[in-house]
Amino acid sequence: MNKELENAIRDAGRIREPLKRIRVKDYKEVMYKKEQMPLSLPDIDSLRDFGGCYLVHGLYLLQVARLRMIALASMIDVSITAEYTRAADRLKKDAPEIEFETICGDFRDQSLYTILRETDAALLYEVILHQENYVEVIRNVCKKTRKFICLAQPCIIEDFFVLPGGAVMLQFFDEALKDLLRTGSFWPKEPSVERFSAAYWMWGQTTSHLINLMRGFGWALYEGYVIDNVCGSCWEYPMLVFSKK
Repeated sequence: MNKELENAIRDAGRIREPLKRIRVKDYKEVMYKKEQMPLSLPDIDSLRDFGGCYLVHGLYLLQVARLRMIALASMIDVSITAEYTRAADRLKKDAPEIEFETICGDFRDQSLYTILRETDAALLYEVILHQENYVEVIRNVCKKTRKFICLAQPCIIEDFFVLPGGAVMLQFFDEALKDLLRTGSFWPKEPSVERFSAAYWMWGQTTSHLINLMRGFGWALYEGYVIDNVCGSCWEYPMLVFSKK
């Protein structure tokens, strides 16, 4: 490529969405901020959590249900945990006016969305990393959400990409390269695979990629910021809220 043109492309590509950057002490502080994000949303009476049982057992959904007393709290996960079920049952006894919808299902499956009611808001926390058809998943979530979508997850740093809006399929990278990208992160060492496996980390999406993707489905960035160095020096952690245009 013409060197002058290459440099011009690099310079133009550095123009990206300006987001506030912060640092935190540890991942517990990230979890607290993930709790606060849906709690701050205005005028919502229903919330759906996609994949929110893994490790945290519905923490983010249940906090909103408890403190905001919403009408509908919906959980979708391929593995509904006993801890979540017990916690939801306890809250239901204390607040019988809250409807708890629990669906054991794979949200990569298009047919799942035919039975879903719309909700005011939805949570996509650390799940888009693990879906081979994540663009379709986001499209379907957008269709079933009226007002806000909260998205939070590790994203590969923009410095690795000349152009904005980048994403890479990590699952089939050489192990030596994956080990470098894992440095200081909570991405565990995983077995090598030859076919897609949603059990493991698939994608290195950039923050600009997620913002552009949501824009393409008709959603604008309502508020957001980026947490630095919580998942190693190769990653950043955006906390993003989108609203329907």
